[in-house]
Amino acid sequence: MKQLLSPRTARHARLFRLVSEMTSAPLSDGEKLAWVNSHIKRNEDKELSREEEELREPLIPLDVGENSMTTNSQASHGNLFHFRDYPMYPGEYVPPLHNTLSSLRDNLKFELTAQSLKEAWMRISEGMFFNSVHDYYSSVDGLDEEQLGEIVSALLPDLNSYESRALVLHILEILTKPTNSPSRQLGQVITADAVGLDNAPSHYTNFLEWMGRMAETQAFKTEHALFEFSRRKFNKNDVQIMFENYNLMSKATIALDSADSYSHFYTVLKDFSRKVAGEDTRHQIGVRIDEEEIDLKTGIAVGHGRADGEKYIFTALIRENRDHNGSVTLLGKPLSKIFDNKSWLMEMVLMPFDEAKLNYRDFDVNIVSEGKAMPSLANDIAAFACRMAVSNAITKLIPLTRIPIKKAGLLSVDRRREPGQFPGFVDGKKKKRRFTKR
Repeated sequence: MKQLLSPRTARHARLFRLVSEMTSAPLSDGEKLAWVNSHIKRNEDKELSREEEELREPLIPLDVGENSMTTNSQASHGNLFHFRDYPMYPGEYVPPLHNTLSSLRDNLKFELTAQSLKEAWMRISEGMFFNSVHDYYSSVDGLDEEQLGEIVSALLPDLNSYESRALVLHILEILTKPTNSPSRQLGQVITADAVGLDNAPSHYTNFLEWMGRMAETQAFKTEHALFEFSRRKFNKNDVQIMFENYNLMSKATIALDSADSYSHFYTVLKDFSRKVAGEDTRHQIGVRIDEEEIDLKTGIAVGHGRADGEKYIFTALIRENRDHNGSVTLLGKPLSKIFDNKSWLMEMVLMPFDEAKLNYRDFDVNIVSEGKAMPSLANDIAAFACRMAVSNAITKLIPLTRIPIKKAGLLSVDRRREPGQFPGFVDGKKKKRRFTKR
């Protein structure tokens, strides 16, 4: 045991010293060794995970450029609020007076800043108001533009005299601007926390409301339709309707609609945008839910699964286990034995329980083989057939679970069989055709 506790590294030695000094320490040498080894292992794990994160970090495209639209829904976390920022690519035509999103955002920030400046001025000056910059200078004695500029440049040494005078002029212009101008009113409607300039508690709800209003606009619907079109969400019928919509537009209509750079898109994509916005749900497919099929006497439900023709045919018998110590057996033996301890195959059979958010310990499952496969079932095709049998059995027992299980694709079958070695034979495997004289 002395050899057992001989430290391999300096860290081991430190930990052994520590464990011998501890009051609530493990007593036996074996426990001490286990304690030290677990600490070492934990440290190594932390190092490994840190290295892994370092390697992974450059691969994750978290940073989205100012003018780029995220095409990867993973990077944008499935966010639909992608507006095009002009110019999207160099040399793109930006219509005159077109408010790009970034300029709107900057204007809004500026307006909110101006509003708060004005409020601060009103608090300090106790309501002193003036209509123009000239009015301000005439109302204060002995102060002119140059003197104010010198004071500001003394306070902010980074600014030269011209810059500080420009700053003073700018602030005075802000203070004289009337509150009822349209952009000011916008600044009052959309609060600072809606733009994310503030961490007030109502920030998120305001933001959602703002986004909700924005999502109702024609511009947003157009952008969203274009985005979904780029994700290939359309079918042949959609394209035919788009083509008809386009052919119905005269040259004058196209010229008129394309003046604001997006309405001509909307005219063509109108029906498609309604489809992808989810207002029209006719293109969505529901999941059938059947009656439960349970044997009333025994409480057992039965499900069937097959793969590769006649080779793998399984029947799963399932019933509820109220003691929460249920098990899954195949041919009366545990899965680990039949599947040769291959964890990925055992997981395949337990997958329907995970998809239906059930605990497999709450059920007793026995799977019976009726196919011609012998002797070993430890392969993917057999596991697939077992999984299908279990999925069907669960849906018979609890019909509502058919929704997640069907959506996960566990009830869908590919009915092709494994190609045989001898294609000319009747079963493709070994059964010869009957010989006839011809």
